[in-house]
Amino acid sequence: MLTFLTHQRPSASSRHKLVAAAERFLEPQAALAGAVAAVAYAAEMYADIAVTGYRFDDVQLVESAMRGQTARVPWLGMAIHLANGAGLGLVYNGVIRPRLRGPGWARGIVFGLLFLGTVWPLTPLVDRAHPLIRRGALPKLARPVPFAQNLARHLVFGAVLGALCGAPDQHSGQM
Repeated sequence: MLTFLTHQRPSASSRHKLVAAAERFLEPQAALAGAVAAVAYAAEMYADIAVTGYRFDDVQLVESAMRGQTARVPWLGMAIHLANGAGLGLVYNGVIRPRLRGPGWARGIVFGLLFLGTVWPLTPLVDRAHPLIRRGALPKLARPVPFAQNLARHLVFGAVLGALCGAPDQHSGQM
């Protein structure tokens, strides 16, 4: 029977699992790992822009969404990008990492691909809604080259995040 319908207290084992999950979700090291992985993502982004010549820049996308224009040095966009990476590090560490098997880097790659698979279907909406994309100041996102770029970026993000977070300790659930 469902515990919440019968008003029974959760078992000590269930409470311990909930506390452990909350502790994993709030580990500062996971946020730091996510921010470092976001830096690796940005480095890959600037490399793939140089290689492909397709100038889709996620940091400028965020910067221009907030300010209404691109910036020579997109500090605000980068700050939001790093905060997003930190938040994803917390989600990965608290929710996804304990549910996957294998080395940390491989778990992280799975997470990066899951994230990309979740958000990529929204790209046509971004192309229609973002004012700078509509005006042609930023290139369209829902195209094959930006998809390939984002695939590489999320692989790098995931591998770095997973490597930094590692595999869960079998005894404590800690990083």
